[in-house]
Amino acid sequence: MFLPLGTDHLSSAHRRRIIVVPVLLALNVLTYATAFWGAGRGFWSVGGFYQKLALDWDGFVWWNMFSYQFLHDPNGIWHLLGNMFFLWTFGLAAEARVGRVRFLLAYLLGGALAGVAQIAVSQGSVIGASGSVSTVAGLFIALFPGARIYGLSLIGLGMVAIPASFFIILYVAIDLVDALLDLTGIRRSSIGNFAHLAGMAFGIGIGLTLLWLKQLPRTETDLLHAISQWQRRRTFRAAMREGNAWSASSASSTPPSRLAANAADTHSELERALRAEIATFYAQRDFPKAADRYRRLLADRSDAVLSAELQIDLATQLISAGDPTTGAHALSLFVVRFPNDHRSEEVKLLLATVLARTLGQSDRARGVLADIREGMLPTDKRTYYHALMDEVG
Repeated sequence: MFLPLGTDHLSSAHRRRIIVVPVLLALNVLTYATAFWGAGRGFWSVGGFYQKLALDWDGFVWWNMFSYQFLHDPNGIWHLLGNMFFLWTFGLAAEARVGRVRFLLAYLLGGALAGVAQIAVSQGSVIGASGSVSTVAGLFIALFPGARIYGLSLIGLGMVAIPASFFIILYVAIDLVDALLDLTGIRRSSIGNFAHLAGMAFGIGIGLTLLWLKQLPRTETDLLHAISQWQRRRTFRAAMREGNAWSASSASSTPPSRLAANAADTHSELERALRAEIATFYAQRDFPKAADRYRRLLADRSDAVLSAELQIDLATQLISAGDPTTGAHALSLFVVRFPNDHRSEEVKLLLATVLARTLGQSDRARGVLADIREGMLPTDKRTYYHALMDEVG
């Protein structure tokens, strides 16, 4: 048992811009309280209040697709509390990333779709924010698949941190099993499993669509990046099986004429061996060893360049491992070799940061910053770009 309380993908600066999540929390609590307040004063019965606002297969009313999202089990507060904890955990970072309007639309539309999916299968009535919150969780996992969730273990372990992807996949698996049991008639559940699954799928789809259409700046934390990483590693594995790791790993980012030049240039046995080892360790996700082999390759040939994705990954690995000089050199090679790559301006910004703040080479940093096309930077990086410009003079 685990009670989620927050994630590692939310800064204090982001918190100041979050409005929708607290408002939704307040509306859910207020709706719950209003049902009992009105019943206590004879304005309506609790059952009548819920019947008017719930989403029902019989007597379907379009606005109930939205009103039902704010109702929760009147027989206990745990349904409400559970959904609100999940909304708080995943919603804060998701709203900060996509913006207030997009987040609110995703929440309401995802909840509407989830509710319709549930009544289409169960043909009964449905209440609760579970479908909407599942949409938020799906949106979160599309944007931050590598995030960790912090929460309270209810089996005596205190505060713990677990991977968000594991947590969400576990709940999806439980919903799938329960949904299958419902469909086969083995067991009937009062939980909206189909609403959960539909909301989750909608949230992931919205997140990936925003990233694919470049309505959100791409980052190394999003699901599209993780998918591209997986595809590249699969290419490496296939190439290793065919005994031609280097040419296969370069194929996605290098013109055929340049590939031929690379093959001709790779004349030493040492270089061929090191490139093969880099590909192998990278495919195995052993980044420290892959970076070490690249360091050896640069010692043998200082202008050796890998594929674009690999070049960035190993450069950042070298920097984080305490070798900023080699890491900066690897980034410089990327800038020269891949000037039209969609990450080129961000790589320049990272290179300038390492030069200025780690290596103390302000003059070189100024030159790199002057070469950055500010309009090509993601919006969230431009403030930092100007701050670094002011820092190096």
